[in-house]
Amino acid sequence: MTLIRALPPIDPNQRPRNPGVREQLQALETVAREEIEELQQLADARPTPPAPAGELLGMAWDLGLDGDALR
Repeated sequence: MTLIRALPPIDPNQRPRNPGVREQLQALETVAREEIEELQQLADARPTPPAPAGELLGMAWDLGLDGDALR
């Protein structure tokens, strides 16, 4: 699960009345949504970080193994 979240669209009543400015704002929103989607895909594709060695040794100990069993 990623921490990247898209913002909700701007309320149509809050949009500027000037058509040119509205078009620019809509184009910026479209680009921003595409960028957020790409960032979400990249974040989801990241490998999970490896467990620290201390945690692995602790899990091995809990299973009744020694550190040599992890090699």
